[in-house]
Amino acid sequence: MGAVTAGIEVVDLTYTYPAADTPALRGVTLRVEPGTLCGVVGPNGGGKTTLCHAVRGFVPHFFGGELTGTVRVGGLDVSSAGEDTLARNVGYLFQNPFTQMSGITDTVFDEIAFGLGNLGVPAPEIRDRVDQALTDARLTDLAGRHPYELSGGQQQRVALASVLVMDQPVLVVDEPTSQLDPRTRQDVFELLLRARSSGRTILLVEHTTGLLARHADRMVVLDGGEVAVAGTPEDVVADVRTTAHGVDLPPVVRLADGLRERGIDVGTHLSVESLAEALAPRVSAVSVGAGRPGREDRDLAARQPDPAGRSPEPILRIDDVSYSYPGGTRAVDRVSLTVTAGESVAVVGQNGAGKTTTVKMMNGLVRPASGTVTVAGEDTARRTTAQVSRRVGYVFQNPDDQIFHQTVRAELRYGLKRTKLPEAERDRRVHEAAELTGLTAVLEENPHDLPLSVRTFVTIASVLAADPDVVVLDEPTAGQDRAGLDRLARILDHLTGRGRAVVTITHDMEFLAGRIGRVVVMARGRVVADGSPDEIFTDADALAAAWLAPPAAVDLAARLGLATSGLDLDAVAAALHKDDESANE
Repeated sequence: MGAVTAGIEVVDLTYTYPAADTPALRGVTLRVEPGTLCGVVGPNGGGKTTLCHAVRGFVPHFFGGELTGTVRVGGLDVSSAGEDTLARNVGYLFQNPFTQMSGITDTVFDEIAFGLGNLGVPAPEIRDRVDQALTDARLTDLAGRHPYELSGGQQQRVALASVLVMDQPVLVVDEPTSQLDPRTRQDVFELLLRARSSGRTILLVEHTTGLLARHADRMVVLDGGEVAVAGTPEDVVADVRTTAHGVDLPPVVRLADGLRERGIDVGTHLSVESLAEALAPRVSAVSVGAGRPGREDRDLAARQPDPAGRSPEPILRIDDVSYSYPGGTRAVDRVSLTVTAGESVAVVGQNGAGKTTTVKMMNGLVRPASGTVTVAGEDTARRTTAQVSRRVGYVFQNPDDQIFHQTVRAELRYGLKRTKLPEAERDRRVHEAAELTGLTAVLEENPHDLPLSVRTFVTIASVLAADPDVVVLDEPTAGQDRAGLDRLARILDHLTGRGRAVVTITHDMEFLAGRIGRVVVMARGRVVADGSPDEIFTDADALAAAWLAPPAAVDLAARLGLATSGLDLDAVAAALHKDDESANE
């Protein structure tokens, strides 16, 4: 099958979901040449996932609804093809990795082999193909683990491997890197590029526009169910309509735009390396290495007492905790950290580093095998999980693990049921949480019918309505578009402004820069660094240990030796502009 090539042809496709008032896709025409990678970007709700469903045949075969127009894969008419034929020709990776899991296998090996067994592939060939897929996806060490014992990022890699191993000529991939650390994200792209080089055709939906623009053959912007912009990656990111349609441009493009606004035009670049090479002649020698505070100066500033002459008492304290999963896997190894009221802390690190297990200890979802967790001075070991959760609200990595009501309003009110609050106060809290998370218009809708990115805000709102002292957000940036990330930033500001502590797990280093006051880096179950974003992003050893990459601005500043902290795109652009002026004096 791998030697077979097939393109994708979509002609004047319009599709409306059952009971929907307006089409999800409107007159979409798109051609993906055989053996190429086409990236699809756009705001959430713009039609990207629906287009993926149409290419795979899920609409109208599974979802029903009304479809006009034509979708062909390698000349095969998708609307009239049987499920067996589609399964053999089109591989599909769902946006949510938890949806991809079969739910009936006991090991990662069996999960990846599941689809091949259904197609009747001989057992020896299954073993060979699965072994190769495990190696390619760096999953060999996890082959014997149960899929549901893995972190969300590890499950995402398993899901991708289970699709790639099938070797269909066409791959439809919906948000494969949303929960991955930067190094693994790059690994996933390399797997997809390897699939392309073998002749497979790939339709890829992705919010990480930086990697997508560097590797795609073609890009398409979908908004309102229509193709808004299409062309080469260079053309799409340079088109002013792209940002107007809610697409978050690659950070390196935003850097170049900032320079252009300051009179330094270096053209369009899709990588930091290329931009740095173009800028190198403009950087004056006197600025290199100057002006950046030393590590000792930053540490001294961080140790300055508060105006009252005392350090604030932590609202949350984790002391020397450890935890191992059944089977002996050591997830957390003697971790200690504190969080104070009004503080915003990010926990970062590679997939499987122990981040989620650590934060679950904060509200009693996981009990440490050793060590202690205290909230507001109380040992959580002496409290039930329900009691602890009133002080520490937890937003799950997978929103579907948390949602179980038939309306958004009921979901938001659930945490208030056992309180003694007056009915009017409960209504006020639900209204405020819905407004802050952008859910006011969907309060009477079934949350299970909403997109994944919106379901994430439903779970956030349910925690906000309960108003705990500490809010823990596990991968809230996954699958969010520009508008979603901006809303998350406003939520963080709202919480810390009210004196609430926020702990956020995320792999989005660009989101951290300028928004989070402190970063805790984990690797192999331990804390390997704890400091300000400036300290962490310039700590090469910590970044390497946790498979992290600095934001593009920091990377560029380091490559050019600029005298700037580099955490803000405008700061880097301003520094380059200053150096350009100095060089011309």
